[in-house]
Amino acid sequence: MKKQTIFLVLLFVQAVLYAQPRFDSTVFKPTKPKTTALVQVVYDAKDKDLEFSDDIQAALYLFEDYAWRQISVPLQKNAAGLWIATVPVKATTAFIAAKFYQGTLDHPDLLDNNQDQGYAVSLSDAKGKAVPGAYLGEAAFQVPTIAGGGIFSYYTNQPKVLPANYLKSLAEHEYALSGKQYLSYFQPFMSLQKLALGDAFPAYAKKLIVDGLKQKDVSDQVLNQLYSFSSSRLQDKELTQLIEKRVNNDFPSGATARFIAYSNTMGSSPDKAAVIASYEDFLRRFPVQQWRQHPNGQGFIYYTVYRGLGTAYFESKQFDKFAKLYDEVDFRTGNELMRWNIMRAYMFKMVGKDSLYQVSEAILPKLIARRGDNSYKEDFDHRAQADSNVVKNLDDRLFTHISLLNDLKKYVEARKYFLLLSEDGKYNNAELNEINLRVLEGLGDDKQLLPLLEMTAKYNAMTPRMFDKLRAIYVKEHAGDESGYQIYLAGLKSNEEKAAMKAYVDHHWVNHPMPDFRLETADGLFITPEDWKDKIVVVDFWATWCRPCIMAFPGMQLLVDKYARDSHVAVYMLGTMQTGDYRSKSVNYVRGEGFRFNLLHDSVNPKTNEQDLVFKQLVPLFGDSSIPRKIIVKDGRVRYCSGGYSGSPSKLMDELSLAIETLKNEK
Repeated sequence: MKKQTIFLVLLFVQAVLYAQPRFDSTVFKPTKPKTTALVQVVYDAKDKDLEFSDDIQAALYLFEDYAWRQISVPLQKNAAGLWIATVPVKATTAFIAAKFYQGTLDHPDLLDNNQDQGYAVSLSDAKGKAVPGAYLGEAAFQVPTIAGGGIFSYYTNQPKVLPANYLKSLAEHEYALSGKQYLSYFQPFMSLQKLALGDAFPAYAKKLIVDGLKQKDVSDQVLNQLYSFSSSRLQDKELTQLIEKRVNNDFPSGATARFIAYSNTMGSSPDKAAVIASYEDFLRRFPVQQWRQHPNGQGFIYYTVYRGLGTAYFESKQFDKFAKLYDEVDFRTGNELMRWNIMRAYMFKMVGKDSLYQVSEAILPKLIARRGDNSYKEDFDHRAQADSNVVKNLDDRLFTHISLLNDLKKYVEARKYFLLLSEDGKYNNAELNEINLRVLEGLGDDKQLLPLLEMTAKYNAMTPRMFDKLRAIYVKEHAGDESGYQIYLAGLKSNEEKAAMKAYVDHHWVNHPMPDFRLETADGLFITPEDWKDKIVVVDFWATWCRPCIMAFPGMQLLVDKYARDSHVAVYMLGTMQTGDYRSKSVNYVRGEGFRFNLLHDSVNPKTNEQDLVFKQLVPLFGDSSIPRKIIVKDGRVRYCSGGYSGSPSKLMDELSLAIETLKNEK
């Protein structure tokens, strides 16, 4: 009997211990703070990491209206060596947590959060009764997933799991305290109950929701939470239909009804007619103009609906309906519709150019007119970032349209749209620069050729043809004397461009052993490291399937031509990671396009049977397997390495030329 009594006592003590919060409340004064009186943080740093700090701040996490709010306050040191600050509490402040730090909160030099146990306290009202949310806040502080929000940043490591009986006790106390208000804090309350009840939770949640629906004045916002919870988390179809019925009866044009209707659209259906019908029905029931009068966080719905409907119209060749959407959509949506449909159709020749022109010409002026509608502001933290994004996207859409006009020889229209490009957009894209050169030539506007070419040289975005044109104009203006051309050309580049190029090259120096190799040429011969002795060798890893590799060819041709007479410099194009008859693919493509390259074929790896033996040995240097990839080899070592392609042939030539000349001048 005595042993049984001792066992029961120990069991009771253990239960009591488990039912205690793990955080420390002694840093808050008074011991039982009220929202109606002064609340202070009194922190003793002695024997803690912050003991010798002369500047301590407190990060305060306040649970108010069932959600977290975070602020930081400076602490003042008193004569007794204690650090003190006043906590700004409100009538709805139910729970406070604090952690102490030196430096910045994001990257503190020193930190004290009671070794992830926490410093925290619950608050009461003037009568000493717990503030609604106090028990929920106590749970949400120790289990951040309950209410989410900024409390996740409180901890250094994930808090340990709390006993279910403790969480159940907190849930019961909160329900008793807040009564029917539970619909106001439904999501965190349900998260707490799920942890507390385990397998019994679904039945409990369903009963709670059914009881809640019996209340007369349930807001649309609350119904939205109930719908999301029952459909996504409980996945209870019967309960979801019950909520839908209440929504359609009480708020047929509200946010929840809109979300339900959106969820029932058929955007993923392979049947284009069904997709179109479902989206058209949605827009009839919930016009975008109606939403814009009272916008909420559902803008994504209209973005998705118009994107899906526009694509379905376009792919089913209903171009008139596609263009009509631009009477309704904002810039953000219209930009995406044009990018996905017009640009894609142009690139992959999905629609005849005459037809594509008719659609593009109908929508582009409307898109331009909406560039100031601030529809991108939600995607960025700062207005300047959103504005910059609008400029860049509009430049891209203009690029596609100008390219199309050039193909159709509509030079007058092309020139008109060229003038609408941003200052950077007019000159920093080599491909577009060449198109504009052709437009001016098509218009016979010789007076504008030199200004265009000089500006593109300043931006270092020139193609081989543009270099030829600029040289021809220079020679003509200098009575056939070409001697000063290189000095003239160098002078066109801005000091900022030159400094940026040097910084880029300096960032890509390496010193890595070049693997041994025996590489086949386009003519069936073989080269080995011995053939590269006493030379500076540029190697461009490429493949016929790699579009950026192909786009970089004009720049590599400029480099090849520049060093054609230099016996100490060699440039090779090394095809890698190709399949099938890779030899014929590479040779036929390069020669068919008129490029004058020294071609090499990467060897086949005998272990994998993949054509990547040399390339894969250099992947540890590269950091990834992407191409194009340029390396420069000197004395058996890779000395320079860069990847990708900027889009400018002249910039690529300048980059590799600077690296070559630097290696030449090494002592």
